[in-house]
Amino acid sequence: MTPSTIAEHFDMSRQAISKHMRILTECDLVRQEFQGREIFYQLEIDKMKEIDQWLEQYRKIWEGRFQKLDQLLDKLKNKNT
Repeated sequence: MTPSTIAEHFDMSRQAISKHMRILTECDLVRQEFQGREIFYQLEIDKMKEIDQWLEQYRKIWEGRFQKLDQLLDKLKNKNT
């Protein structure tokens, strides 16, 4: 997708999208391809999978903590009613 096409899906300017895309490119999360005067970006799926795997360990921790918080809030709510 081009920056203009991406910008259509967000409430951001084309310049802001370009800045974000530049950062994502530096992180190897997207790949740039130049076709004439246009820049096309393509998502690097394998890199995103790596990030998802890394985040999974933290996701499990936070889900457990949120469940405990829900239980505590339910207990306090029932105690006050």
